[in-house]
Amino acid sequence: MGNYFKTKPKQKLDREMIEFLKSRKLQHINDAIDILNTKFPNSKYLEYSDYCDVFNPILEIWTQPVFSLLSSKSTLEGANDIYESLAVLTIFSDEEQELKLQFIFQLFDTDKSGEIEKAELVVALETCICGLCKLVHLPAPSLKDIDFYAERLFIELDRDYSYTISFNEFKLWIIGNFELQNFLLKYALIQTYENARRRYKEKRILYENFFINAVGNGKCEQCELESIKQIFLNEFNNQQLDILELLFKTLQDSSNAYLDQKQDGWICKQAYQDVMNAWAAFDASDINCDNEVSMSELKYLIYAYEGDKPDYYRLQTEMEILDMDQSGRITRDEWIKYLCVLEKGKYVFRGTLQHQFNEYDKDHNGMLSIQDIKDLLKNSMKDLRVSFKKLKSEKNFEEMVDDLINEIVISLQKGNKGHQSNQNQMIFVFCLSLNQLTWNEFKSFMEKATLKQDQLRQFLAKL
Repeated sequence: MGNYFKTKPKQKLDREMIEFLKSRKLQHINDAIDILNTKFPNSKYLEYSDYCDVFNPILEIWTQPVFSLLSSKSTLEGANDIYESLAVLTIFSDEEQELKLQFIFQLFDTDKSGEIEKAELVVALETCICGLCKLVHLPAPSLKDIDFYAERLFIELDRDYSYTISFNEFKLWIIGNFELQNFLLKYALIQTYENARRRYKEKRILYENFFINAVGNGKCEQCELESIKQIFLNEFNNQQLDILELLFKTLQDSSNAYLDQKQDGWICKQAYQDVMNAWAAFDASDINCDNEVSMSELKYLIYAYEGDKPDYYRLQTEMEILDMDQSGRITRDEWIKYLCVLEKGKYVFRGTLQHQFNEYDKDHNGMLSIQDIKDLLKNSMKDLRVSFKKLKSEKNFEEMVDDLINEIVISLQKGNKGHQSNQNQMIFVFCLSLNQLTWNEFKSFMEKATLKQDQLRQFLAKL
């Protein structure tokens, strides 16, 4: 069905309906199955009135539109295949991919053997493909084509020649089939962790090649900003100009911070790679290409960037911090600014700090305790232990770290009085009084800490 994946929809996708379906949970579907088993245990099709009894608790205001799309007559007068509705609701549901695959696998394992036979695979593909095509306005392939595809697929998956397919064989095929995943992403707005990470890597390679093309080879460590600008403006002429200007400004400001001497008009390779890694992660997660990600897409953004799946509490915390305008969505500029440190009105990219913060935020509450910060500093300064002993100081290494923290806190408190609003200053002091720092306070703290560590290293190097 490779050619079918290039099929174009007959009409525009109803994004509002799709976003609603993506908010449904498997528990909602299980509740519907309970109603089916109680009221309609022997039914395979439901007319509209009975369909409402079963699916209205899940679909709410979308019950009628979904029924009409899935109906055999494309109206309220037809009947709906129960398995088709259950399958497409599962495909769109807001659950981990493996849980959805398990649910669909069990749904079509009609003899409950724990394995899927060829006939069951044919029914599963016919039901899922036809139902999905109806909801996203794609012309469905013929049943003959689906059956032929199922026959070939069964032979490919049944590697142990057992004449059945295990769940693991089924799962590995889905996860490894990026043509299918791209199809689901493009036409049904369905993302997966694996596909987000793959798209991120592809974007990273693309942006690395931009830098090489701009300098003419892969060895130069600096590049003219104007050369990069021209490549981006040519390649992404449909991108909002203010978004690209944010990128160019961040590249310039961050490069100046990386380089020993300020060089306007030039960007360094390290700063470019750091910024573009974050940019690529957003590209991979922005499935609508509208420079925004929703709460449901945030987990894929974090996974693409960090390589680890965030839990629910991490997502809630990050959403509160990232969503600066309280719109319920995260814009590209909010994401980039979130990973930057504001220095004298300039956004300097410090993406590595986010990795450190997440590593030491062990309870995922979006706060680091003073002890967490001490552990972080001790680990980052462990190379100084031997040199520190040469000072023959009355204090030990741990006491020196404590003094360093206190010195930074005092410095930050003094600086905040002149640069922050009363409200922000009160929040910062309150966090310190609790011996905890949020991500934003942590960024400021670590900027000071890095400066102090550099000064200490220079001093110890002279001993």
